[in-house]
Amino acid sequence: MKELLIPFVTLSVLLAATSCEEIIGGDLIVDWTPVNVYIEAFDSDNNSIISPEMPGMTLTFKGETYTVRDKSSDVTKAYLAIMDGLLAVPQYEVDGKTVYHLVFGEIDGADDMDEDIVLNWPDGSQDVIHYHCSNHREWPEPKCNRNWKLNGSKHEGSVFKFSGKSLPK
Repeated sequence: MKELLIPFVTLSVLLAATSCEEIIGGDLIVDWTPVNVYIEAFDSDNNSIISPEMPGMTLTFKGETYTVRDKSSDVTKAYLAIMDGLLAVPQYEVDGKTVYHLVFGEIDGADDMDEDIVLNWPDGSQDVIHYHCSNHREWPEPKCNRNWKLNGSKHEGSVFKFSGKSLPK
């Protein structure tokens, strides 16, 4: 039995090494990650104002207007890159109260675009997130130019925190 094991292991190693060489020298398939925007908002006392029901809260992107939907009852392990819209997603609990943040997406990470994401808050205020993605390069170093602005100022990453917001009374 041992006589058969050594040639089998040797053959397996040779096949693996040959396969790796073809992958390295062959085409590289790039699957661009979809983009989500994460939004947190707090009142003047630093309490989160995000909830599953936020009357008057809308987000506009590429001519489509989205309202807040509750994601807490829609939990799944399945993953598809689809446009979910504007979701209130539970994050953690503080003193028995669930704290939410908003998630907007998924935006196709492979598309070149230069778009505004307009947030219309329940208190009547408005903020503009600008998303820019261009110059996708796949081989030999996959990358693209992706950047964000908030109300005209450069912003790092897709997490946006707002303070001093309020809900209508």
